[in-house]
Amino acid sequence: MHRIHWLEPHPSRAGDALRVALEAWGHMVVPGPGPGSLVLVAERPDPGLIPAEGSEILWWVQQAGAEEVSAVLERRAGWVLLQDRPLEAAREALRHLRQRDLGSEGWLRQMLHLASLDDLLELVLSRAIRQSRAQGGAIWLRKENLFYQRAGDGSFPEAPLPRHAAAELVRRGEAFPLAASEQLGILRLLDPHESPEQFLQGFEDVEPLLLNAWRLEESRALSFKDDLTVAQNRRCLEAELPQAVRAAAAKGESVALVFLDVDDLKQVNSRYGHPAGSIVLEAVARTAQRLCRAHDRLYRYGGDEFCLLMPGTQARGAQKLAERLVQVTLGQPVLLGDDHLTISLSAGVAAFPEHADGAGHLIEQADRALLRAKREGKRQVVVAG
Repeated sequence: MHRIHWLEPHPSRAGDALRVALEAWGHMVVPGPGPGSLVLVAERPDPGLIPAEGSEILWWVQQAGAEEVSAVLERRAGWVLLQDRPLEAAREALRHLRQRDLGSEGWLRQMLHLASLDDLLELVLSRAIRQSRAQGGAIWLRKENLFYQRAGDGSFPEAPLPRHAAAELVRRGEAFPLAASEQLGILRLLDPHESPEQFLQGFEDVEPLLLNAWRLEESRALSFKDDLTVAQNRRCLEAELPQAVRAAAAKGESVALVFLDVDDLKQVNSRYGHPAGSIVLEAVARTAQRLCRAHDRLYRYGGDEFCLLMPGTQARGAQKLAERLVQVTLGQPVLLGDDHLTISLSAGVAAFPEHADGAGHLIEQADRALLRAKREGKRQVVVAG
């Protein structure tokens, strides 16, 4: 029978369930720290909770940011799992810990079981900034012939980089390639004080993980793409919105959701036919995509509705963008045969945590705000509350 020590500074139902499961799997659960494997149940991974004893730690936590994971795993071998993961994931993690199957960069290897591509990029960037003693930095990823900033702290403009511009930055030594064989992306650092060798150590471990996460995201993107417009589809929103809300909660930030509706699209379909309605939807999606920031996400929610997800944005900022979108769309008529058709939009805005306490509530609040905008005369933006 394998002995597992148990620390529970922040008790939870998920912790109780894991303890029962451990005993069912034949482990002897011993309260308090001790030599060997240790399970630590907490709200978040925190270096201050690491006991003096315990050769490896399985963290069973409610929330975790990439930097928090890195901070605890750099101090003690371990594995970090969110409490909403299946209990079997904890069993598998303990097996890896006992076998010391953590790779040459254990903290990074295990991140695959916790992190999205954006989490990994944030972790890579923060470590590069710290190890190079730079003032800041950013990472761009390739999408066809452009590189888009996916992680950054404001040190560099967010504008997309053409492939030749990215290659020129690398040639001049102002950027460093990520997975150069596939031109995955580039890393830029502001005023680094250490040589590249100092902070690029271990990137041979990083790159396969980034490539795997990137390929997974690309394959999911195919199933999440709307067939008609440049937007993602509703299934994609339902997968990504909870992640965005969790990330905002972990960072103490806001995330805004804008619901957009094309006014009187049924009348367009009745007068000009459904192909004309499709042309209108495509035009709206292209305009919205052009006005969005690089890290905003546009979704076609269904029919004549779109959603715009804006991380790190409060309701006021989302309202301003929505108002601009309404005005720009009005000023760009769509040519249908000999007619120039003016397109008008209505929009509803809500933000977490200002108006909602979760992903489902956020959708509900933004949708209600949109309904108010439609009832009160259309061609306007209404904020929840």
